[in-house]
Amino acid sequence: MNDHELAGYLAQCAGDELLKLRTDENPRSSNPWYLRDQGDLISHKLLSDQLQKHRPHDHVLSEEGVDDISRVEADRVWIIDPLDGSQDYPYPESAEWAVHIGLIESGKIKAGAVACPSLGRCHVTGSNTDIAPRKNVEPLIVSNRWNTYQASSIAQIIGADLTCCGSAGVKTSLVVSGDADVYIHGSGLYEWDACAPVAVARDVGLVAFQLDGSELQFNKERPVVRGLVISRPEFAEPIREALIP
Repeated sequence: MNDHELAGYLAQCAGDELLKLRTDENPRSSNPWYLRDQGDLISHKLLSDQLQKHRPHDHVLSEEGVDDISRVEADRVWIIDPLDGSQDYPYPESAEWAVHIGLIESGKIKAGAVACPSLGRCHVTGSNTDIAPRKNVEPLIVSNRWNTYQASSIAQIIGADLTCCGSAGVKTSLVVSGDADVYIHGSGLYEWDACAPVAVARDVGLVAFQLDGSELQFNKERPVVRGLVISRPEFAEPIREALIP
């Protein structure tokens, strides 16, 4: 498998295991804290084991793993979030969770995948697909549910409706699939939250940058991202101009 295929395969495999866990008949599965912790653990182990098997010389930065800072000097680093949206994952009625797989090579995004298992979606780089047609008459912005100040301001400026949901991967999927036009995350993120979403977004022709308008960089010693904007190209510049004083 090439890197794109491997990213998609891993995201799909982890997503399938997470779906199975939610239907487990173990009595403890009714405990949301148990499901969340088990989901994080099972997905992290699956991804770590498979990366060790298929790419044994690459480094890994995982939300659930111990950060080996030597990765900063490595040429190839997989940045993974085994269960993005873990607070929503335990609840069967929620589809707002995802699996993120991103690969950084020589400081640049090389490949990535975002699986949204409850939505039946898996976005993978290298598929040679274009931006999906818009599905809404009016522009639609999707934001994180706890901080919508910037999103509300931009919505007013470009005349957009605003909706909120969990999981950076799911919000990115909405833009990639044409269900929303812009995703604005108005607070800080970690690289495992943003790397794979940015990879699949840019792969289809969407625009991605930090909330202050600056370029995204990954595999930094302190793996944080200063907010995130993922946008259809026609909205990117008006948003960038509105966000930057």
